[in-house]
Amino acid sequence: MKSRFLVCIAQLASVLGVASFTAKAQSAPAIKWQPVIENTSVDVDEIFPAEILALASRHVQQQPPPRYLGDPNGALGVVLVSPKADAKVRVSIKVDRLAEESTFETTLPEANQQYEIWPTIRFDTRALARIRESFPTTAVFSVSIDGASAGEQSRTIQVRSVNDVPFAYVTKDKRVRDVSPLFAAFVDENHPYIDRLLQQALRVNVIQRFAGYQGSPQEVIREVFSIWNVLQRQGVKYSSITTASGESRAVLSQHVRFLDETVQNSQANCVDGTVLFASVLYKLGIYPVLVKIPGHMFLAFYTDAQRQHISFLETTMVGAPGLSSIQRNWTFKTADGYLSSESYRQFSGALNYGEQEFQKVADQFKTKTPGYLLIDVQAARRAGISAVGRF
Repeated sequence: MKSRFLVCIAQLASVLGVASFTAKAQSAPAIKWQPVIENTSVDVDEIFPAEILALASRHVQQQPPPRYLGDPNGALGVVLVSPKADAKVRVSIKVDRLAEESTFETTLPEANQQYEIWPTIRFDTRALARIRESFPTTAVFSVSIDGASAGEQSRTIQVRSVNDVPFAYVTKDKRVRDVSPLFAAFVDENHPYIDRLLQQALRVNVIQRFAGYQGSPQEVIREVFSIWNVLQRQGVKYSSITTASGESRAVLSQHVRFLDETVQNSQANCVDGTVLFASVLYKLGIYPVLVKIPGHMFLAFYTDAQRQHISFLETTMVGAPGLSSIQRNWTFKTADGYLSSESYRQFSGALNYGEQEFQKVADQFKTKTPGYLLIDVQAARRAGISAVGRF
């Protein structure tokens, strides 16, 4: 199992059982090699389209191990033992329905050493982005040494829904690796729905324009309320649905809706609502933070460009108890008319609740307790986690 964030490939490769295969085509030397799937677990080989799409353009800053060759974001590869010095190796991988044959050629300088080779897989990104149900597929791996075939192996891989986001891996030595920054991939500041939402917010007379940090911290909070108010008018309700499309003892994952799915279905779990708000705020130039605690997520956002002041919002409260039909259609008559509204009362309550939630667990973030993480969206983008777009 290879985690792109925290797990060194070289450490995991050492625990892989390397299969023996003696190539008989031409005069190829004996070579031991084994396919490797990025998210290999104790249950089943599987890949997560959301992870592949989110990290496709990530530039890895750390120097890879000396015997790690190829794509640092590779999803499928092989582990092999070089039969001689300066052996010329060709690795090809094809994934049915998802990727054309992808090849990587290199020279292995040392004999009898274990190398990991990860071709850049030519995934069909549109196909990945449209996967809504988990299904099995077949990956075919082939290796040649100095032009002579070293054989071909096939592996069945379970492909998870694009809505499934892995947030922790349990390694074979029972350690937990936190990869929850991947939730930032569902913060989509370029989603076309956001412009429609902003237009609706301007119509109800809470704000006259979106200015981001050009205004005061209170004006920033006012802009956040305008988004809250629009979502309440559209009847978005809290939904506890989080079950992913597959189960694994080694990979912890959660189902996350795209922005349009949340609005069209009028349902949002804690992550759905948080990434929705974060998407809109990031579009406006307001810096959002995803506050992840065990079993829950809520929103934080800076109210000034210097990041000196931060507010917290319990997004699941956006639909409880909800607005009446009259309140949903009401246009505020004055610039400050929203202050006496039921919607603003609920918003203020959600701000207070979010602050209380954070204060209860603030020490856990300071001590970096597992399961507690502040996912700064801007930092996640700079680290190479891109938004998973809709096709």
